[in-house]
Amino acid sequence: MMSPGHEQQITILAGVVVLLFAVIFGALILGMMKNAKKRSQELTHEAKREMPTTSEQPEELPLAHIDSTGNVVSDLSVPDLHDAAVVIEEKAVDLAVALKKTEENLFGRIRSLFKSETSNKHLEEIEEILYTSDLGPATVQRLMGAIEDKLSKKERADYDTVREALKEEIKNIFQGSHSTSVGTGILSKIQFAAEGPTVLMIVGVNGAGKTTSIGKISAQLAAEGKKVLVAAGDTFRAAAGGQLKVWTDRAQVEIFSPEGVTDPSAVAFDAVAKGKGQGYDVVIVDTAGRLHTQANLMEEIKKMKRVMSKVIPEAPHETLIVLDANSGQNALMQAKEFHNALTLTGAVLTKMDGTAKGGVAVGLAQELHIPIKLIGVGERIQDLRTFSSQEFVNSLFQ
Repeated sequence: MMSPGHEQQITILAGVVVLLFAVIFGALILGMMKNAKKRSQELTHEAKREMPTTSEQPEELPLAHIDSTGNVVSDLSVPDLHDAAVVIEEKAVDLAVALKKTEENLFGRIRSLFKSETSNKHLEEIEEILYTSDLGPATVQRLMGAIEDKLSKKERADYDTVREALKEEIKNIFQGSHSTSVGTGILSKIQFAAEGPTVLMIVGVNGAGKTTSIGKISAQLAAEGKKVLVAAGDTFRAAAGGQLKVWTDRAQVEIFSPEGVTDPSAVAFDAVAKGKGQGYDVVIVDTAGRLHTQANLMEEIKKMKRVMSKVIPEAPHETLIVLDANSGQNALMQAKEFHNALTLTGAVLTKMDGTAKGGVAVGLAQELHIPIKLIGVGERIQDLRTFSSQEFVNSLFQ
């Protein structure tokens, strides 16, 4: 039998053992908890590293809707339609629709005339309608001659016969100076140099659409793989260079606009030299929009043409005038003055859509014998399109 002293020692020893086990067990538990927490943090960190950052997050699929033609159309904003890098398949403008007002102004009035009972006055009234349709006096006389010489008195009283006679004579007017085919794009309407850059000189009065036409021509040429340089030769108007810069940025072509140079002839000379030296395919030289009645400014533009030929003897290869179809007979007078000063190689007739004065195209062909190379029938780049006399006449008489 143990003494009370021994029992007390055993009790104390047992307590120490229990306490020791408790400490060891607690330490093990605490260590396991720390390891678990650390592992959890490592897994979280690793997972975060595998996740893309904000800039790497995949883009959401664009919202879309179905348009009236059944095509899927993105609701997200797209680059400007004038951006040459954006290829958008869009339906071409129907020329007959674009020329509707011109047709109504010309043949609509002739149709109404034949519905009246004053058939004995048809010839005189037809002549009056033609004169007020911006065809030009020489064109009117030729058309009236075709009616008088080729049709009998009975035939002149029949609208369909008169209409066919006018159509045939207008076709004859376009023959020689104009292509009947629509062509395969803007390249088919430009006389390219045999070697080196082709230089296009663009002239016309302010407001005719010269800057816009240069931008659209540049974009179409760039889309065809041509390396294009546009020279900001309109140094008289402060905003001209800025407007041209907007268009060249959209077309993704280079602009030549040296700071501090106010002499347009110097700009033209240096631009052509740069185009020749740096392997450009096309150099387009803008000029100041000026009235054809400003003799001093017309002399300046003639000088611009002369200095270009000092770099490339054949330059400019094309001298194109931009005309606003809404100007009617005034556009014809502008073309005559510029042609006398520069010997134009062609015309760009803008704003044909919606005008009632599209008959000026016939006057240009009859009186100047210079080809209309391009026509504008809308705001889009592709709405500046090649001119076909056959398509024009067929649309006008549809």
